[in-house]
Amino acid sequence: MSDLNASDARSIAKEAYTFVYPLVMYYRTMYLQAIDTTSSSYSGGFGKWLHLGLATPQDTDIVAPNNDTPYSYAWVDLRAEPWVVTMPKIDPSRFYTSQWDDLWGFVLDNVGSVEDGNDGVSVLLASPSWQGDVPDGVKRVVRGDSEFLGSLSRVQVTDPADMDKAKRIQHEYKLESLSSFLGTSAPAAAPDIKWLPWKEGLESTDDFWTYANFVLSFTAPNAQDQPVLDKIARIGVVSGQSWDASSFDKATADAISAGMTDAISALKSASQGSVDPAKFFRSRKDTDKDYFNRALGVYVGIFGNVKAQSVYFSVPRDGDGDLFDGSKHSYSVTFAADEMPPVKYFWSWTMYKLPQRWLVANPINRYSLGSATPGLKKADDGSITIYFQTDSPGRDKESNWLPAPNGPFWPVYRTYGPGTPLQDGTWKLPDIEKTTQNGH
Repeated sequence: MSDLNASDARSIAKEAYTFVYPLVMYYRTMYLQAIDTTSSSYSGGFGKWLHLGLATPQDTDIVAPNNDTPYSYAWVDLRAEPWVVTMPKIDPSRFYTSQWDDLWGFVLDNVGSVEDGNDGVSVLLASPSWQGDVPDGVKRVVRGDSEFLGSLSRVQVTDPADMDKAKRIQHEYKLESLSSFLGTSAPAAAPDIKWLPWKEGLESTDDFWTYANFVLSFTAPNAQDQPVLDKIARIGVVSGQSWDASSFDKATADAISAGMTDAISALKSASQGSVDPAKFFRSRKDTDKDYFNRALGVYVGIFGNVKAQSVYFSVPRDGDGDLFDGSKHSYSVTFAADEMPPVKYFWSWTMYKLPQRWLVANPINRYSLGSATPGLKKADDGSITIYFQTDSPGRDKESNWLPAPNGPFWPVYRTYGPGTPLQDGTWKLPDIEKTTQNGH
């Protein structure tokens, strides 16, 4: 790699990190949920559901979990044969979806309410190279650019007392190999894989490149990506190959590390600015080589969904342009009666502490607040005010209080079953403003 100077190495490393960041972080999640038997998030292996209740501050295996729809996770290994996911028939007013992503972070499909209705449906999950016949009873084939696919499935909970119904629905989700679905003999098993154990924090060390090369070996190269694949090969980021900093001279190795730092800083900085989550969570077709926003989506909220299912508003700053800090200010946002978002199902605010982007422990154990929250109060004029602060805004306003940490925080606004004004950006989210009430 004698033709590689330090300046080029730094630039390429920044681009490479951004490009493969989703692969490594999806591997992290897959490892914790489907591979590491000691993990608290372990599902039982590939092809197994892990059904969760509503997320709490103790749930830290993904960043920015919602607190509105209990999650069900699953991962499938498609190397030997496809799998079939079946969603049950449920009541027509309840939102549910089985979202499936590939290791690149592309949203491949949402099996459920928006695309299929609530009468139940079966969909085939296949590898990039699968060429078999679609069996009877299967509506469509879903495939991405990786041999492994992961699901984050969601079901609406209308209030805490509704959780038992949601659990029953979760346990009706079905996942089976194609041979099991057809009642035929299973094909030969895929070769065993020597998995790389995950260690927290390695995404900011040189080990990142080793993991990137390892996970790349489970992807199918896409012609759209070939120019960047050719470029990043110059710093040793190549599918299935080992990566060793000692193969470079010191100046080049240092430049590669600096490029990684540049990329991480860019993601952090962008997460604190004005962002459009609709650009984060998309299909390959819709992404069009926007690798930075693909990485940013994984950085701020892995397994986020496409705007046809849910429109998210990431709100890093208040109406004055300042970052939120519960140790310095109290805040509120007001929706006028004629400013309510056009949603088929519901909307909510969720509070996260920074820098981890995890839910916030608080005395009333409330981690989200929205249109489905029991007791949410409207003013006489039909408006709704939500309070974001560390201390109670007073007993008369506590129904509309979303507790904030005593430090930096990040509120996210989610809408489910969004109408056209939300999807096309016509509807605007009101600013969150500083208040003096119970101020610090």
